[in-house]
Amino acid sequence: MIEQRTIKYILLLFSFCIIFQVVKAAEDVVFKHYDESIFVVSNFSGIDATTRENKTISELLDDNVGGFRFHLEWDRQKSQLMLRDSYGRYQPLQDPLTVIRKVLEDEPNKILTLFLDFNVNANELTTIIRETGILPYLYVHEEEEWPTLKNMMETGKRIVIFTMQQHRNSPEWLHYVWDYAVEPYFSILEAPDFAGEFLKGDAKNNLLIYNDYNFPKRAGQPDESFFNTTQNPYLIEHIKSVWKSTGKTPNFIMLDRFQDWILQVLYQLRDFKTIKGTVTFNAQPLNYVSWEGTNSLSFGDYSFPVGPGETLVLTPKSPGYRFKPESVVFEEPEQNKQQHFVAIPLEITEGLEAYYSFENGSMDYSINSFNGEDVDMQYQDDEQRDMVAVFEKDSYIILPKAEDLKLRDHDFTVSTWIKIKDYNVTERDISIIGTKGSSYQQSIHLVLRNQKPYFGFYANDLQGNTTIEAGRWYHLVWRYNKLTGEQAIYVDGKLDSRSLGHPSYKGRENIYVGMTGYSASTHMKGRIDDLVIWSRTLGDEEIWSLSKDLVDLAQSKNIFLRYPILSKIGTITLALFLLLLIYLKLPLRLGRKRYLPKEKLKELEDVQNDYPERNYIQLFGDFRVVDKDGDDVTPQFTPKIKQLFLAILVYSQHRKKGISTKELSEILWPGMSYQNAKNSRGVTIRKLRIILERLDLVEVVFNVDCWNIHFGNSVYCDYVECLKILKENKEKEPTFYPDFYKIVRAGEVLKDEDHDWLDDYKGFVGNNIVDNLLKFIHRLDLEFDHNLILKLADRILLTDPINDQALSYKLRALVVQNNLNTAKYTYEKFVVLYEKLYGERFELSFDELIHARN
Repeated sequence: MIEQRTIKYILLLFSFCIIFQVVKAAEDVVFKHYDESIFVVSNFSGIDATTRENKTISELLDDNVGGFRFHLEWDRQKSQLMLRDSYGRYQPLQDPLTVIRKVLEDEPNKILTLFLDFNVNANELTTIIRETGILPYLYVHEEEEWPTLKNMMETGKRIVIFTMQQHRNSPEWLHYVWDYAVEPYFSILEAPDFAGEFLKGDAKNNLLIYNDYNFPKRAGQPDESFFNTTQNPYLIEHIKSVWKSTGKTPNFIMLDRFQDWILQVLYQLRDFKTIKGTVTFNAQPLNYVSWEGTNSLSFGDYSFPVGPGETLVLTPKSPGYRFKPESVVFEEPEQNKQQHFVAIPLEITEGLEAYYSFENGSMDYSINSFNGEDVDMQYQDDEQRDMVAVFEKDSYIILPKAEDLKLRDHDFTVSTWIKIKDYNVTERDISIIGTKGSSYQQSIHLVLRNQKPYFGFYANDLQGNTTIEAGRWYHLVWRYNKLTGEQAIYVDGKLDSRSLGHPSYKGRENIYVGMTGYSASTHMKGRIDDLVIWSRTLGDEEIWSLSKDLVDLAQSKNIFLRYPILSKIGTITLALFLLLLIYLKLPLRLGRKRYLPKEKLKELEDVQNDYPERNYIQLFGDFRVVDKDGDDVTPQFTPKIKQLFLAILVYSQHRKKGISTKELSEILWPGMSYQNAKNSRGVTIRKLRIILERLDLVEVVFNVDCWNIHFGNSVYCDYVECLKILKENKEKEPTFYPDFYKIVRAGEVLKDEDHDWLDDYKGFVGNNIVDNLLKFIHRLDLEFDHNLILKLADRILLTDPINDQALSYKLRALVVQNNLNTAKYTYEKFVVLYEKLYGERFELSFDELIHARN
């Protein structure tokens, strides 16, 4: 009796532990964002299926399926939209949608995703959606970030609908799937190496679909036995491997036939700890990031799973950048973690192994002095490129060995300018860089093949796409990334062709310019200029800058490297000149009065949060609202609530009465009947008031058919403070400009809110930002305050991207900071933008702007 009672208690305790784990897991799931969640989706219509679904939609919903893929067709005889099942049978679409609606009514935490294949007019689908009562449940994705499942439950927006085909004039709740998701190349026999490309969708999309996650039946075994996950963890490891390699959560596991084993897979996948975050440069996601020690490649955002007892080491790599932090170790994490990495551009001379400008034959102007050996070479002055190397039938240059130039088994980038004299129809290849050998991985040939750039390690090659015409100059770059096996070709600064997974070049021979050894007919016939070799991968912006001749390779321009006899004389002369300059400038510096004291200057130059810890509303930069307890309530502002709040707030600050009911309806509910607009307005205002109750004394007030917002003294709103400073107009006070800048430096006012009714108000603030910050800069000293001037100029250009005064100040500040390359690059981008907007060339030159006196 005692033993039975003991067993009973043990079983009860065990059951309680299981229930606790399930409840805790469920709580963890609902706080995840939609794009962090994992759902099982039934391929109910059997599209491209290898097996058929036997269960009904009701049965699948009872099995907790998270979505369906439906094939829809229009029945002309019945004049209605029909749903096909996996056996080719049809039923009216109203029937399954009614079933789904009833499930949503009974289960308030149920979230579903529908993938629709159809080629009929989207209006027919809209009609059925309305008739079946599904419309109020449909989610509309209007923000950059997907909501949490908890938020979807609270708002009732619990169905996400994707269409597999693009449709014109589709309703806002119908999302074209390949604008949001990707599908990887897939093999159930073996998780394929991810090569940075997807079968469908843009790599920048966050959602990931696993299609055809179905398995062949083994002879003599029932379906369930081979795939019993308690005995065979293959299924879990397979999907985990693709998760790791793509850096994307496997959001949708699509099944042709639902089987119970998937629930165990789903539970284990959801139980993994995740390390997620972003890799950014200048606050923007950095695409094409590889991770050292893994086969992973991500694009901006990333998410990696960590299994029990595992250690994850994250070391990001991307051409042209180093990262802060450099590497982070997560040893058996017990909870989900976030880690953000910031990219920092490398100096263009970092990893520079050789530079041949051909100004003095084949002399190397890098610090390595890898001078070439000329064979029947000529050097002539070119009207476009100055001194260049001229190659005839049997001429070439012998460079050091591949190991010396760090081309062997290493990252590298080769950049050069070429001009082909003419093409001979009998000659397939024209050599730029090559070796005498011709064996797999032991030889290299960077050539033109059939008049297009070609990247070859012999039987391990990449063909370019751009035709190189004879008689004109082209800038070509060949880039190899050992970590990803990437071979890439760039033409005139733009990516021309790329593929991954190439083994590295491992030859040891001398490198030749203008010839390769596999054919005597490959000799270069034309001109080459500025041949440069790096032992690293250059980034896209670096390559673009090279193609525009904006890059000053400081090593090569050193006159003492060109003419060593001048080294000692030059050093003495430079030292004397600097002493004289210091002697002349020192009295001026000592006697100059600065507009801002050092403490105030440092305060403005520091990147800091100018907002209080609680009770504030931020309209400059990213929209943000923090309540009286310091909690961020921004996610509670749906697009419609946010628009309502901004309309009342902005009108309240510029008009004493605020905004009228009629104006509010025309802005937010155009085309609605009076009654419908009234109902929608009442619901939205009620939701807004509930949110604002979490702040101290922020009230939405209705008076004489007008809406207004009143703020208590303890609530801070940057927009209100900005207007207050402008209204007081105390420009003569020394604190006016610094205080004004502290408010507006957070970013663009009402960012991403592009509405006609806001244009005048945004324009008013924008004009004041430009005018006042230019006046502020004019009061500063370029020599002492160049850091602050750079920030002020950038803030002006954010508001007015083609303001030539701000550009002039920015360029001069960069020059003072010895950032000449960056200044030239900034000017070139400005010129391109100016021409794009105005359709004419910008008149002022770079030299005119840096010598201007605004």
